[in-house]
Amino acid sequence: MSYVINVIAQGDSFPEDSLAKVEEFLAGVQISTKVLNACRAVDYEFFLDISEVEAFRANFKVHSFPKGLDVSFQTNIPAFRRQKKLFVFDMDSTLIYQEVIELIAAYADVEDKVAYITTQAMNGEIDFSESLALRVKLLTGIPAGKLWDELKLKIQITQGAKELCIALKRLGCVMAVCSGGFLPLANHIKETLGLDYAFANQLAVDDATNTLAGHTVGDIVDGNKKAELLKTIAQDHGIDTDLAVAVGDGANDLLMMAKAGYGVAWNAKSKVQDLAPCRLNSKSLLDILYILGYTEAEIRELTV
Repeated sequence: MSYVINVIAQGDSFPEDSLAKVEEFLAGVQISTKVLNACRAVDYEFFLDISEVEAFRANFKVHSFPKGLDVSFQTNIPAFRRQKKLFVFDMDSTLIYQEVIELIAAYADVEDKVAYITTQAMNGEIDFSESLALRVKLLTGIPAGKLWDELKLKIQITQGAKELCIALKRLGCVMAVCSGGFLPLANHIKETLGLDYAFANQLAVDDATNTLAGHTVGDIVDGNKKAELLKTIAQDHGIDTDLAVAVGDGANDLLMMAKAGYGVAWNAKSKVQDLAPCRLNSKSLLDILYILGYTEAEIRELTV
């Protein structure tokens, strides 16, 4: 069966001699090199007998590749790379740079307390639903009237996100944001990026004072819910989950990565990078297309 080692430079170019180090790891197999971007991305394609795959995968997982590279091992079958049909994204620290709950917390001068709990949750040190309840309680009393309009002006879309979504739409992909954040901004991101679905948590408002009530209403979008939503969207569109990709940065994204055919840990917490199928620590989300095997020229055509 055909396999590929995909290598992406985290910076603007490959660190000196870094590709030679990758090729040393591959010395035991006959490789065919496909340049995706002369400065930043390359595929090494090769064949393995089925009896060799597990040993190769085990060696790959423990191997220390040069710093400044993101290296992934994939089955080199078009259906598992270039023919993806569903993308489900996390929002905070993935499609946008900020953690929205921390922006809200600044209104009550409790951002440090909220950020500490957020870090614990994203590292998997505390249950997400529990962490959400603790953080939302700290937001009690914040005026809700202009909150979301003001936050829309503060959030920053991650570099490459718009271009990636343009490309995926042209490729016929269904796209969703499934966020542990909050629905008003998830809907805003959905409209901004042209996504098909937005799911997130809803903050309760005290009608008498028009302030945040300190709790959520409705289902909590935690790790289990994200995985469930990915499966539901796939079923609704008749898409095999093997053709789905999940992208996120936190521990609560790992279950949807496991449900999808492939998962990408985007500038993620260390635990997530260790457990996710693939890691990407570059500056642009558009680099996901290199992971799927697209060349620089093809990406340019998809994004103009």
